[in-house]
Amino acid sequence: MSNPITRLVPAEAMEVVARRSRRYMEPLARNEAFAAWVEMATRTQAVLGATTDGPQRLAARLVGRRTAAQRREWREQQERERRSAGTPGRLSAGGPSHADRRDPVYWEQRGEGSPLLLLNGWTAGGSVWPSAWLRELERSFRVIRMDTRGSGLSRTAPAPFTIADLADDAARVLRAAGAERARVLGLSMGGMIAQELGLRHPELVEELFLVATRPPTPAQVAGAPEIAERAFDRPRLGESPEDFLRSLWAGYAAPGFARREPALLDELVEQLRERRTPRVGVTNQALAVLGWHGPRRLAALAVPTTVVHGAVDRLTPVGNGMRLARLIPGARYVELPDVGHLVPLEAGDVLADLVRG
Repeated sequence: MSNPITRLVPAEAMEVVARRSRRYMEPLARNEAFAAWVEMATRTQAVLGATTDGPQRLAARLVGRRTAAQRREWREQQERERRSAGTPGRLSAGGPSHADRRDPVYWEQRGEGSPLLLLNGWTAGGSVWPSAWLRELERSFRVIRMDTRGSGLSRTAPAPFTIADLADDAARVLRAAGAERARVLGLSMGGMIAQELGLRHPELVEELFLVATRPPTPAQVAGAPEIAERAFDRPRLGESPEDFLRSLWAGYAAPGFARREPALLDELVEQLRERRTPRVGVTNQALAVLGWHGPRRLAALAVPTTVVHGAVDRLTPVGNGMRLARLIPGARYVELPDVGHLVPLEAGDVLADLVRG
């Protein structure tokens, strides 16, 4: 059945309205007061959700049933146990208990050496990293990867949430992994979480690597909005999910990367398909980013920091890396020519060398 709105308004007119609306939303997205309001609304919604969740679970228990949320959590827990049991050297997280005594986020670790925490970007779970690049890092580090709330095997973690919540999740993961101090590499949204982690829990952070990311609102430099908007799209009629994901993520990289390195892009698509972030997770993560603000706080970031940015990043333009390096005291800035947003894929060897120091 067709959408009643599309029967009344031609698709071309809806596109014009959407584009004009975006012109008004873009200034709001760079307004610190609006970001603070989004953060407050997110926290309020989280409290209200937690308040109503308990009675629903109790009512379901009294009649011998599970709520829809409990059924999703049970399926996710089964998958966590399967992955932990089936892959030597990987461990699932021990985190704070909540209503059903399950961990809020999932994490894995592998390798030998000092701890290195990887924080992935918007819509990507902890399994979405180049496998050869990971193996190289695991020769030097105990690599800890976590699925940010809403993605991977943390899709049923409490939501909505803020960047501060995600930073606290990362701190709990480090403590659960026995990592007293760790290098932390954050890509894109993961770089925002890493900045907040360094501010909120500096005792856990040995060094920060902020990759293809940006400072808090309003200090960011806006990218091409149509690229970010595509993450909310679905495959077109006749387009396979694989082709859609390949086209979407190829647009994040530098021009020509997908043609030069098809195997790396194919691996990325397979990782994304294995546990794709649902639309609600995409939205909740986007709201967390929208509500993140306060660039002046970075002046108090007393952690050794390296900012790494691709010169041709269209999603998060290179000006963001430059601003971060100015806002963080003593930060080192590394700019990579002919590299886009997918730095671990496009310049993995350089990034690994920087992390090794």
